[in-house]
Amino acid sequence: MRNISKQPQAQSDEERGYAPQQPPEYDEGEGPRSGYQQPGYGPDQSYPPYYQGQQQQYLYQRPYYVPGPGDVGPFVMTSMGMRARTAGLLCYLFGWVGGLVFFLLERENRFVRFHAIQSILFFGTMSILGWVCSYFPFVLFGLGGVVGLVSLIAWIVLMVAAHRGRYYKLPLFGYYAEKLANQLRM
Repeated sequence: MRNISKQPQAQSDEERGYAPQQPPEYDEGEGPRSGYQQPGYGPDQSYPPYYQGQQQQYLYQRPYYVPGPGDVGPFVMTSMGMRARTAGLLCYLFGWVGGLVFFLLERENRFVRFHAIQSILFFGTMSILGWVCSYFPFVLFGLGGVVGLVSLIAWIVLMVAAHRGRYYKLPLFGYYAEKLANQLRM
C-alpha cells in the first residue's frame, strides 16, 4: 500500500513567489547611495535609516475649554453676582436697551461694560438708520431691508461671541466701545 499521508514540504520565500529583500548599499560611513545622506549612519550601526533620533514636533492646540489670552473664563463673576459671559450675552439680547441696562448696572467688569457699550453704539445706530429708512420709504428703497439683515446677522454673531467669552470688536463700533470702556468708570 501506498503511504497517503505526506508531510507538507516547507517552501522558501523564493518558491512562494517573494523576492528576497536586498539590504541597501552604503558608502563608507554615509547613508544609502540614493543621494540622501544621514550624518552618523553607517552599516555598522544597528538602527534603521529612517530613525533620526527626534520625535516629530506638533503644533500646540489650546483645549476648547480654556479661554484664549484676553478672553473671559467661564466662572468670572460680575459685581451684580452673575457670570460675565451671561451678562455679555444679555447686553445684546435686547439690542441697545439691554446694553443700556448693563452699562448702568455693571460698575467693575470691563468685559460686560465693553459689550454693553458696543451694543448701545451698534444697535442704536442701526435703529436710527432703520427709522430713517422707514420715514423716507421712496428715497431709500431697499436700504431698510439691508439694515435689518445686517442687524440680525450681527445680533447672532455678537451674542455667540459674548457667550463664549470673547472680546469681539466690530470694525468701527468696537474701537469706540473699547475706548469708552477704558475711560468711563462709575
